[in-house]
Amino acid sequence: MSSAQPCGYGPVSKLVAVAAALGPGRLDFVGTGVSLDFARRHQGHFNQVRPGDTADERSVAPHLATTDLVISVMDAELVFWAVRAGRPVLFFDSLLGFWATSRTPAQLAEVAEVVRDRDPAAARSAFDGLSPHERILVAHLLADRSFAQNFPGVPARIAELAEVGADHIQLTGPIIDNAAVRSALAAAPPEDPADLLVNLGGFKNFYLDYDSHNAYLDVLRRWVLDLAGSTGDLEHVIVCCGGFSRPETVRVGRTRVDFTCLPHQEFLRQMAFAPLYAVPPSLTSLHEAVLVRRMPWLLPEQHYGHIVNRRMLAGTAVARHAASMRRLGPQFQVPEDDFDGTRELDRLTRLLAGDEKAYQGLRSHLDDSLAAYRALDPERRAAAVDELVPLLDGPPLTELLADVDTVALASAGDR
Repeated sequence: MSSAQPCGYGPVSKLVAVAAALGPGRLDFVGTGVSLDFARRHQGHFNQVRPGDTADERSVAPHLATTDLVISVMDAELVFWAVRAGRPVLFFDSLLGFWATSRTPAQLAEVAEVVRDRDPAAARSAFDGLSPHERILVAHLLADRSFAQNFPGVPARIAELAEVGADHIQLTGPIIDNAAVRSALAAAPPEDPADLLVNLGGFKNFYLDYDSHNAYLDVLRRWVLDLAGSTGDLEHVIVCCGGFSRPETVRVGRTRVDFTCLPHQEFLRQMAFAPLYAVPPSLTSLHEAVLVRRMPWLLPEQHYGHIVNRRMLAGTAVARHAASMRRLGPQFQVPEDDFDGTRELDRLTRLLAGDEKAYQGLRSHLDDSLAAYRALDPERRAAAVDELVPLLDGPPLTELLADVDTVALASAGDR
């Protein structure tokens, strides 16, 4: 069985990539939120797709009772229950360098030992005493094999965990469906290509949603429509987001703007041929852009994790040409915390959406930033992509997984 953390489309898209890399087999998906939505849209990669809260033992116990192997992408709760049930685990993580903790690796290893070996109450109490970030770090320690996608800070974190005996955590390059990317690059151009492709991802996470904590989507939607009305050379703009699952077309002058949620394969094909590609600083999107050889123009951050991602790209051409809420003034300095920073960023964005002067300031910033990006010639854009490669590259996932004896893991039985 498998699942992925329901925070944007990044984790679940990586699960699809892992499924493709592992090859034929019976892989069931259990999950919630945007992960469940994405899995349903890509049903062909799974034998079954079922709703279920992996934090609830009652939801996962029936699946664990019959599964041979558990595959988790950043879903620490599933790892906890799998280990308690004696099932082998492959764990995948695209943000290993991001997770914050005040505990030492040795202290995290002690918690992992309690989870693995103590009675149910003690195990649950120890795990519940961790922060969400720390649970993912402990999930790495609990897994039989663990794979961490490269990004600044990741190799150092792997080395720290190896010092407490976690020698099963391996650095990997992009956790991307390479076959899908190759297919997109080899395909004929779309019949109706976008002049500008805007990728807002799955958006939903532990705080953001489509209905209430959605100020970012409101602001970006307004800006795209304003851009369409003021720019005469964009005939077709596509804005992709999980929040636009009901497609809508808006015409502004001679520009057609489609708000939609494309299937991933079609999205990759559009990206492969789009002359302009805009996206927040999402790691999955960065990896895809590099593989497709498209320099991304970075939109403002949706949440705190994007702030950290952009910070890690400091000194690169992509970062220099990025738009950012922080460039609007000191009021956009948010707490250095995943939850509190995300909540404050949403609050400030909502205030901006209701303040015409503030919105016009953002609009001017976005227009100027996009103009500077558009002014780059093909050689400078290609150089910007090349600059990202050493930050993101690593051993190919397919080669690492070829070394995993899933049959031996599955037949190992209770540990």
